[in-house]
Amino acid sequence: MKRRVKRPQGVIGVDEVGRGPLAGPVTLCAFYVEDEKEALREIFHNTIRDSKKLNKSNRLNIYQIIRKNRLIKTRVEYAISSRSAEYIDKYGISHAVRQCLVSCMRTLVKKGIEIEKISIRLDAGLKIPLKNLTQESFIKGDERFVEIALASIMAKVSRDMYMEKLTKEHNEYGWERNVGYGTKYHREAIKNIGITKYHRRTYLKAFKLFDKI
Repeated sequence: MKRRVKRPQGVIGVDEVGRGPLAGPVTLCAFYVEDEKEALREIFHNTIRDSKKLNKSNRLNIYQIIRKNRLIKTRVEYAISSRSAEYIDKYGISHAVRQCLVSCMRTLVKKGIEIEKISIRLDAGLKIPLKNLTQESFIKGDERFVEIALASIMAKVSRDMYMEKLTKEHNEYGWERNVGYGTKYHREAIKNIGITKYHRRTYLKAFKLFDKI
């Protein structure tokens, strides 16, 4: 009698943040959940919330729960990867995102996750450039799947904290509020002061803010 091979449990969700800002990195998270229902119950109380619809305090609370491994009934693992503004200018945003994807997968493998044996769900537009993976992308995936929602939260909080840290070095651009996006305040600061090494020069050209570079 043939023995049935037990497939590894769990699923991986993937999302990114920071594709469009004028400054700062693009950041991506791959999030493994062993039991989706338990994660949904423990973290979201059975109602999925994507990072954009949670306030800052709630996002940070979830981030800390995950960081401190305070989940009781399910195993989770995650990997976060970023590429700098300089890297984006040199290789382009699409290449930067692909490299983040590969880096995250390698980190999960190091943590013992068998990425070739479980399903991977990505937010729309993302595809991991590796062979032998079972992956599918979903429009508004962060509103449909707990693992993508958690990947979205971890990526956003991680990037936001980094941009707030940079504010101590460059407090003229309002990064603690706009986290590098092209708000009116940020654009005016670029025109009046110039740029930093954290700005994306290729993006500033598109916004016609290149005269100060």
